[in-house]
Amino acid sequence: MALRIPGVFLLCLFVFSSQAQHFIKGRVKEAQSPQHPLAGASIQLSGTAQGTITDAGGYFELSANGPATSLTVSHIGYQTQRISLTGNPDLIEINLVAANAQGLKEVTVTSRYYKPYHLNTVSSALRLQTPLINLSQNIQEISAEVLYDQGSFNTTDGLSRNVSGVIRQEVSNNLGPYMFMRGGQISTLRNGIDLTPIYRGPVPEDAAIIDRVEFMKGPSLFMNNIGDPAGTFNVLTKQPTGTPHYSATAMLGSWNLYRLAADLDGVLDAKKKLQYRLNVMGMTSESFVKYDYNRRMVLAPVLKYQFSDRTSVTAEYTYQQFQYALISPIVMTPNGYASLPRDFTIHEPSLKPYQVRDHTGFLTFAHAFNKNWSLTARASLLQNDYEGMYMWVTGVNPANPNLLLRNPKYDLVRMQVYSQQVFVNGKIRMPGVTQQILAGVDMNQKQVLGDIYVTYDTYTDAAGKTQPRYYPLHIDAPEYQIQTPDYRTPGGLTHGNTDQSIRYYSLYALDELTFFREKLRLTLGGRFTAVNTQNKVSSVQTSSKDQVFTPRVGLSYSIQPTWSVYALYDQTLIPQAGITSAGEAIRPLEGINREIGMKKDWLDGRWNTTLSVYHIHRSNIVATDPSNALYRLQVGKTHAKGIELDVVGEVLPGLNAVINYAYNDSKIDSDVNPQLIGARTPMYVKHVQNTWLNYHLPGSKLSSFSVSAGYQYQGGRGERYATAVQHPGPDYFRLDGGIGWHCKHLKVNVLINNILNKTLIATPWYRNGLYYWVAQAPLNARLSMHYVL
Repeated sequence: MALRIPGVFLLCLFVFSSQAQHFIKGRVKEAQSPQHPLAGASIQLSGTAQGTITDAGGYFELSANGPATSLTVSHIGYQTQRISLTGNPDLIEINLVAANAQGLKEVTVTSRYYKPYHLNTVSSALRLQTPLINLSQNIQEISAEVLYDQGSFNTTDGLSRNVSGVIRQEVSNNLGPYMFMRGGQISTLRNGIDLTPIYRGPVPEDAAIIDRVEFMKGPSLFMNNIGDPAGTFNVLTKQPTGTPHYSATAMLGSWNLYRLAADLDGVLDAKKKLQYRLNVMGMTSESFVKYDYNRRMVLAPVLKYQFSDRTSVTAEYTYQQFQYALISPIVMTPNGYASLPRDFTIHEPSLKPYQVRDHTGFLTFAHAFNKNWSLTARASLLQNDYEGMYMWVTGVNPANPNLLLRNPKYDLVRMQVYSQQVFVNGKIRMPGVTQQILAGVDMNQKQVLGDIYVTYDTYTDAAGKTQPRYYPLHIDAPEYQIQTPDYRTPGGLTHGNTDQSIRYYSLYALDELTFFREKLRLTLGGRFTAVNTQNKVSSVQTSSKDQVFTPRVGLSYSIQPTWSVYALYDQTLIPQAGITSAGEAIRPLEGINREIGMKKDWLDGRWNTTLSVYHIHRSNIVATDPSNALYRLQVGKTHAKGIELDVVGEVLPGLNAVINYAYNDSKIDSDVNPQLIGARTPMYVKHVQNTWLNYHLPGSKLSSFSVSAGYQYQGGRGERYATAVQHPGPDYFRLDGGIGWHCKHLKVNVLINNILNKTLIATPWYRNGLYYWVAQAPLNARLSMHYVL
């Protein structure tokens, strides 16, 4: 009798899961180029949590639990459609219209005030086929529309305010975004590929090339297990759409900010198989900080060839060139945080400015074998070269604390990253169970060559010892225009003090099983990663080899069609190049994340709320040695726990919102220095709360106008480094606002930042008798104009 029970149970499960099933099949294409399928379009069964994403051929298949009345179809860059389901067609043909197209009346837009603040699907770069609300992970999407409304021009300029708990270390804004969340620094992807260099970077992506930004909270085995367990953010760059679209954006602002960008999107042949996208940008700006300036240029061509409706190849190249005076506007004094004028600097205009040249390239092959199985292969490269000089002060002057002893430093760095990935997506249907399968391999090779933190301006004292030459600067009466000597490493990069490399390959498989009329989703996955590191710093050499298996288990359940809960267990690994000052190799960071949460779509998906609670453990933590930036400290184990809430979308007619809050408790559990046990982790912030509102005024005469307002708040801020005796920074509150106007072809936006003109600082820390911080801009304004042909 006992042996019959499983069979009876399986039979009941089959009957229960199969009853009243209605299969819906369709294909999504571009309205103006019907021969071009749209991969990655979101298909949602209206009024339910059931949905899917189109494959590389634009095909989709859904099983409805009862008679279905309509579908909602959306894709970034296209107008959302509501499709009525009548009759019983074998295949539903859907043509999406580009967002800039006019006069096509068969399209139903969800709201006259609609702005793509809430994106209900992930990009194809994330390799997933499940709608956001059904994923067993907290993923937040930021659209280019949000960045425009906020006047942002790259990933260091206000991006973090749009996701709960994200803050920035603003020490080297021109060299990388350096974002922190959940007690750790989050890793960076571009188009789903790990292009993060070993030392610094990648350089901030410019808004001119950004299509959307995706924040994955917690480890994401489906992307990579290389990264901090806090999470990852992925920048998706603009791609050809096959629909002609031409636009230009200009920006004017305080401190002689001038910026111009152009976006050209079109086809190069009559059959529209060869498509292109070209983005260019130029910018020049001064600063509220003395002697600082910034010059930037971006060139980003993309070519895509559509061999057929199932096969395509895309080649992409981005060139970015920067020149700026200050690697960072860090200031310091023995007299406490924010005690210097906002325009104070330790820089000397005679120092050679920083020159940066950054090249990235992508080659992507996509092929759909059929409606259920597809293959994607990508190869990419990054090369970043930079050189420059800066002043630094390492500690208090005991003879006169208010007299800063500056010494010039020199950097010459080349960073290279090569990355390759191949993965397959598949779907298998069995009685009562649907499986969505993802499997693939990732490979990555990183290297940094450099002469870093070089003290080149020295003299020999009476005892025959080499000493740094100081250029005193009094904080009460600073005098500048001192001539400093020029320098370049003899022999160039091959004669530098740093040569480090990281190589890894990773095999993974992920299976999402769907039960009970697609209400319950169980995700099982695993990754095997092998990592090799080689380090040579100041003639000290080390190497390491590690092989790690990391599992993933996720569970998601739909309480109601638009309300789901989830639980997640995932692990991660970070290979860490570098050595300690004692010559010891740095071990990989290992992290474990446990998380539960819930998601709710409101008003037919116009806005969404996501709530998550997490607990993260990290081991083998590394920090920069404050006594010498060439070396690292392995500080032990930490934990982070907290709660996060995100609200995004059109909460009322015409009112689009981005509201988030995060509480974080992050401490050191073990350390080589027992005094640090129980101390706050680096870049700790207890409370982070951000709000951004954009409201289109009602009425026919005012409907072309909009107003915006928002603020950023951080409370309970720690320091840049972990310290036994804390010197916490002041709370942070910044209020912004603006007004906009638009017509058929033109959008105008005026934004005022720091309306209250508060004295604000970022990245505070105390070291060797000095308080360090980065001053934030006072009251300032930006005028943006976006014109579409």
